[in-house]
Amino acid sequence: MSILYVVSDRQGAGKTALCASLAYLLKAQGKTAAAFKPVADGASDSDAAIYAALLGADTPPPSDADAVDAIAAAARRLQDDNEIVIAEASNTLTSAQSQRIAETLDARVLALTNFDATLSAADVAAVAAPFGERLIGYVVNNLTQYMRTQAQAELVPEIAAAHTPPAAVFGLIPEDRRLLGVSVSQLAAHLEGEFVQDEGDAECLVEYLMVGGMSLDPGEYYYGIHDNRAAIVRGDRPDLQMSALSAPGRTACLIATNGIAPIEYVRYEAEQEETPIIMVATDTLDTMDRLDTLIDGSHFDHPRKLERFAALLTEHLDLPRLIAAITD
Repeated sequence: MSILYVVSDRQGAGKTALCASLAYLLKAQGKTAAAFKPVADGASDSDAAIYAALLGADTPPPSDADAVDAIAAAARRLQDDNEIVIAEASNTLTSAQSQRIAETLDARVLALTNFDATLSAADVAAVAAPFGERLIGYVVNNLTQYMRTQAQAELVPEIAAAHTPPAAVFGLIPEDRRLLGVSVSQLAAHLEGEFVQDEGDAECLVEYLMVGGMSLDPGEYYYGIHDNRAAIVRGDRPDLQMSALSAPGRTACLIATNGIAPIEYVRYEAEQEETPIIMVATDTLDTMDRLDTLIDGSHFDHPRKLERFAALLTEHLDLPRLIAAITD
């Protein structure tokens, strides 16, 4: 039985996504695996609940950073039923605290770093410096589309060369805007909107926001560009609302602005398509302004996000090599 301790250079780098998706993929291979967070990032940290919801298992509640005996006991309980236990480090910990937890768990350490154009091998190596020989390697997350060639040609060799023996870079994971989506119910809460009929699938993941009337193309063509879309349309524009409902793909919800509920015929069609309608008091421009802060509340808390990130890992992560390094 092995424990993997995942650390990162900053909060929001994607540790929860990586830990949950690794456990998900290991289970898909027939292995038993669990993920948990020994120490929370403050009182509002919901990661323990996210692991339980996404992976279908109870996880130990977070402990205090200095309660190493409780952390070790929680890990042992998970080890009793799992071949691999994945522990997510908190970015509220000091390097010394995080190092102590890794030693207490006798864990292998995987360092996750968030890509940006200024990222250097020295920056990456600094993340894992406190862990010495416990480090098994790195994963680089949120790689932008046009930097992959440069990262493979320059950053990966530089990271490897910064260690003796050379460090492994198990994968370069691309950014994906779908991971920033929210559910219909979360979108409604953010806009302080009102469901004007049966909510339908309020937990559907909204991946794209599309404003009615912003294209000269036919409405069905415009809306059909993206699946799992939220169509933001003035409440008194049944033509645009019907275009959104009849376009190819799925309209996750209609957002009717200006405090105007759509006409009965639109509501009927939405009910047939099981598409929730959310009415908001603001006009379309003000509604879009309020959506500027939507992703600030986005979390890795939806099954579709788990499936998507797992697919990215399958394509861009050397999983067999990583598993060998964890269990060696």
